[in-house]
Amino acid sequence: MGACVLALSMAAGAQTCTTQAKMQAATRTALADEALLLGTAVKAGDANAVKAATVPEYANNFAPIEYVIHSTTDRLKGDTLRVTQVYVLDVSSRKAGDTSEADFTCPLQGSTAETDFSFSSLPAGVYGFAMVEAAGGERPWLLAFVLEQENGAWKMAGFYPHARTAAGKDGLWYWNAARANVKTKPWLAWLEFDEASELLRPASFVSSTSLDKLMAEQHAGAPPQLSDGISVQTPLVVKAADGQEFHFTSITNEDAADDSSLNLVLHFAAEQLAGVEANRARDLAAAKAMLAAHPELRQGYGSIYVFGDVAGQNPSVLSLKMTEIP
Repeated sequence: MGACVLALSMAAGAQTCTTQAKMQAATRTALADEALLLGTAVKAGDANAVKAATVPEYANNFAPIEYVIHSTTDRLKGDTLRVTQVYVLDVSSRKAGDTSEADFTCPLQGSTAETDFSFSSLPAGVYGFAMVEAAGGERPWLLAFVLEQENGAWKMAGFYPHARTAAGKDGLWYWNAARANVKTKPWLAWLEFDEASELLRPASFVSSTSLDKLMAEQHAGAPPQLSDGISVQTPLVVKAADGQEFHFTSITNEDAADDSSLNLVLHFAAEQLAGVEANRARDLAAAKAMLAAHPELRQGYGSIYVFGDVAGQNPSVLSLKMTEIP
């Protein structure tokens, strides 16, 4: 979906949050103007302009950021850019070397709602967070930036772009679909809640009253096998008709590049077999077992990708249209 490029990682000390409604006009304008300049440079594919406006720590290792810029540029053709939200996050009184968590609560004016930010290992300083919406072209995108104040100027310290739609539907559509399906198709609903969260969340370290509600609804309606999540340590075991067991470690969504459909993505723990065809047959059997156990998953997806993860080796990969699986 999106990319988290820089090392401002997720996840409390003397810190304050100022929303744009309570911000001084000059600060709000300067922060929004810099975010719009950055967004415009990304849209134009001008990596040099972005690099010149980036804090030295990341400008000195710019290749990963440049890759994300160029991969995002093509997605923004025909779009108009607009800054929709800005925040100032102040940890200037933080002691040098303090690596404790820094959590920011930002109450929204005239509302009981709030937006929350959670960072770890955040150095002392004044930071900004800006959301630049790109809309009007083939597909809406969000360009989210973390900025750091240096000598009175704002410099980029994080770039998090992602699509605002998947299969042509936005996050609210997936949230409503999940609510409609949670009683009768809980497995499909669980993944629809996931898709809604992915589309609505500006970045992985940002939450809100609304997103907290979404996550609570997902947890309340989750199938028992998924309520605590699945992983390599706690896989979901699905047995095929012939008794063969498959240990699934991940079930996720992936949107098609052309925004036309969603793909179901499965990972399971596997062993390397002798020959491509043997691996393909096993991966197909894994897909069939999952869809036989939970046939509702056929309804929400155009294709399925199955990864047989082998320790220390490249995984086997099977990609099929959903209609190609009997």
